[in-house]
Amino acid sequence: MKRNSRISPSGEENPGLELTDAAFRPAIAYSASVTSASVVQSVSQWAAYARGRWKRAARKCVRKKPPGQPVGSKYKGLAWDEDAVDGADKAQQLNKCLLDHFRALASSNKDTDEVDLQYLNNVLAEGADPNSTDRYGQTALHEISRAWNVDVMRFFLERGADILRADAFGVRPLHVAAALDYEDMIEFLLERGADIEARTHKDLQTPLHFAAKNDAIGAVQLLLHNGANIAAQDYKQRTPLQLAANLDRSEAARTLLEMGADAGVQDADGQLCITAMIDKMTPVANLALNQFHVKDRMTRRQFFYLQLLEPELTCKTYSGWCLEFIVHQGKLDLIMHPVVLKLIKVKWNLLGAWILLLLNFLFIVSWTIVAISVSVSREEDQPYVFPQDWWRVLVVVLALGLTVLEVYREVMEILNSHRKLKAWQRWSEQRLREDLTHTHPMWPELYIYFLSFCVFFLWCRNIFDWLVYILLIAVLGFHMADIYLVSPTLQTYSLRLFAVTIIFLWLRLMKHVRAFRPMGPFIVMLGKIVGDVLRFLFLYAEIYIPFACAFWIIFGGLTDVPSMQTVPKMLYSLYRLTLVDEYEFDAMVAVDSVMAHLLCGTFLALSAVLCVNLMIALLADTFQRVYDNALANAVMQQASIILQVEESMPGLRRFYDKQYIHQNCAPLGEFYDDDIITDPEQHEGMKELTAQIKLMRRFMNMSEGILVHSPLQIISKSLRFGSCRLTTQSFSSLHMFSMGLMCFFLGHSFVALAVCLGSLSCWKTQLRPIFNVLAEGRRLSQDFTVHGYIHFPIDAVK
Repeated sequence: MKRNSRISPSGEENPGLELTDAAFRPAIAYSASVTSASVVQSVSQWAAYARGRWKRAARKCVRKKPPGQPVGSKYKGLAWDEDAVDGADKAQQLNKCLLDHFRALASSNKDTDEVDLQYLNNVLAEGADPNSTDRYGQTALHEISRAWNVDVMRFFLERGADILRADAFGVRPLHVAAALDYEDMIEFLLERGADIEARTHKDLQTPLHFAAKNDAIGAVQLLLHNGANIAAQDYKQRTPLQLAANLDRSEAARTLLEMGADAGVQDADGQLCITAMIDKMTPVANLALNQFHVKDRMTRRQFFYLQLLEPELTCKTYSGWCLEFIVHQGKLDLIMHPVVLKLIKVKWNLLGAWILLLLNFLFIVSWTIVAISVSVSREEDQPYVFPQDWWRVLVVVLALGLTVLEVYREVMEILNSHRKLKAWQRWSEQRLREDLTHTHPMWPELYIYFLSFCVFFLWCRNIFDWLVYILLIAVLGFHMADIYLVSPTLQTYSLRLFAVTIIFLWLRLMKHVRAFRPMGPFIVMLGKIVGDVLRFLFLYAEIYIPFACAFWIIFGGLTDVPSMQTVPKMLYSLYRLTLVDEYEFDAMVAVDSVMAHLLCGTFLALSAVLCVNLMIALLADTFQRVYDNALANAVMQQASIILQVEESMPGLRRFYDKQYIHQNCAPLGEFYDDDIITDPEQHEGMKELTAQIKLMRRFMNMSEGILVHSPLQIISKSLRFGSCRLTTQSFSSLHMFSMGLMCFFLGHSFVALAVCLGSLSCWKTQLRPIFNVLAEGRRLSQDFTVHGYIHFPIDAVK
């Protein structure tokens, strides 16, 4: 008796205890040889099948996820059984073995993993169901569509697997392949009869929806080329484009737009597709806005579909419109789109927002008259003498009424903003809750994204306006106390407070003037330089404080230096020293000559030269940056005023037709000529060329016959006509040069040099046309000079 070796079906040697005899040795050897031959035959049978994992293209891996992240992070694949079922029949055990094979490979997640087709063939041959499912109804085809080669899918389809079998949520293998951008699998499934318009059970989404919300660009293009419906809607009436916009899938959204998707749709919750694009993907939104501007070159007409940007309100709509998102997020590139500009123009003319400026101007003028009338010296003990001062009382009542109106408008703006914020939060939470209930448990990426999306915005308050209102209330209180308690002290404090309040009150007018495009950019510049001023003040304080202490230590409290006898006088004297104003340098030299020269020289160098020049550089840089977007900033301020009127002044909204845009701008037709619209640089070049041609025509003084001029006349005419252009263009250069000379005489040598060089560079640019004319005249004089005169033939002039 001895141990014998048996060959397993997989080709490996399995030792087993056998009682054998010599008579059985030939038979055993024969059976071993037959088994080995079958193994070799099975191996050659599966050699034609690619059993490895799906190898993604490098560009897709970089675009989809960072290195090291597994392919199935979007989709987990088959779910593991929670509890093993005891006493299960053979069919259930075989089905479990079939699915466990893919579960084990998914857990391994190695590039060298391969599907054991021989093992699966044996399991299927023994009675396993190729359509066996896990607890979510997912079959092996779902896992194969996720990570395995097309040949593995072919293997299962040849053995009876159902390509149209969906899981418990309605997700089919085509949905999985589309979501993961598996183009080869999509083509194979479509060739085998997969339904390209198959919908899931709860959210009613097609494979195109899955491709769009997972940013699968290749799958989107492939599905559309095979006839997928680009306007298919899910349970919230969202198209694939809107779903991609809501989930911030910019590449998929751009691809869908290029393939002809409609950006003017609205879902069941009232959210616009273009609004989601403006919020999350500005470049794509700029491309989508082109759909709302249609040009008909044959009839020379252009049409603006403004009603699609502001559809009619519904009970569920709290998402905000396009103009609101553009203004709140400061998207200057979108505000200059022709469609948005046309919408702003229509609403500006419709609302009559200039009324707001008139009301504020009347409000400011009334308080200014009150302040000036109070400041007039009175001979009587009473502030008001009747009946002579009846008009003063009328102005005060008018000012108080306008103040109450402004405060009421501000309060209503805060309440409306808070109410709108709460409504938007409830609306967003309801949307997210509905989407979470329809999320597949084996698709964790969407679930995590929905949870992290709960971010809300809040409008900033008008702090400067409330400062003005508080000052006005304080002024009114002091004035009323001065009326009932006639006191010179109260009158003094009342006048001082009036003087300060009037300054802030007139500065507040810029808030409403900025909506007008000629003044808007300059007012925006003033707001942008606040940060630069704060940085300058910090640097100036670092120099000012230690030098103030040093001056006080050496010269403080001395009667020989009157400007530094007290701390306030000393601080103001240092400020005048920064401005290179008059200061008592001789008196300081008389007290301490060494320290006077040392402190005054170093303080002038650091404050008047260094700090002031840094301040000029910061302001110049800010002005340049803001001026580059000057028109966009002006339009942005205009749109902001429109939103303010719409939300905080319901009284004005009653005077215009709320259906005007839907009735008259659906679409809005206007004249259009593409020849008029030119490139800005080309337009400026044509203007310069036209000006030079006009200058040459005036210079040559054309008339019939032969024109005769001397070279001296040519030069004089050139200078005369050139100086006409120079007079209107070089005023700013002369002003700059004079300012540079003034800075030089005041001691700012570096500033003077920089300003003078800038003015000379401007002069060089402006004198260039004259130099060109003189050069042309010199060339003509050399070509056509005959006996000291120039003859201009008419043909040459033409």
